[in-house]
Amino acid sequence: MKSLALIVLALALGLSLPAQAGPNQAPFGDKVSPAITYYNRATPFVATSGALKPGAASELKALGFKAVLDIRGLKEGVAKAKTDLESVGLAFFNIPVVTRAPTLDQVKQFTAIVEDPSNYPLLVYCKTANRAGALWAMYRAAKGVPGEFAIEEGRTLGLKASREGAVRNLLGLAPMPKPKG
Repeated sequence: MKSLALIVLALALGLSLPAQAGPNQAPFGDKVSPAITYYNRATPFVATSGALKPGAASELKALGFKAVLDIRGLKEGVAKAKTDLESVGLAFFNIPVVTRAPTLDQVKQFTAIVEDPSNYPLLVYCKTANRAGALWAMYRAAKGVPGEFAIEEGRTLGLKASREGAVRNLLGLAPMPKPKG
């Protein structure tokens, strides 16, 4: 029932459900190696992931990515990632999300990057995809997607309970439901 609801939501939002990625699109997860952890395709042109392991920069370039948005803090290896990714010809952006939920200014910066077609396909990443999922949920809510649906999209992309409460608070949603049992 839940997957049917997600398909209906995708269709209602006008999202396409292509059989395979086309040119200048983010690949599906079966096309990436373990060097790109926690990978998910958010839209045909945007993907999210966790940590990038050795070899990921070359792989991203070979997969057709044009840009990477690193949302880790500056003390988390951003300078090395910038050097590695730019050395293979990828555009590099950084929005350091170091709080439980992204700030409204960070969502605004994210929107400018994620909505610029010259960055497609774009990979948004952090250590475990948790921040990527949080930022995606806030972005989608800012675009008018109902908050609970935006949270569900964020969870699909990596949002975990450790950040969800803060995101829900910023979106004016009820607190996270208590686990049963």
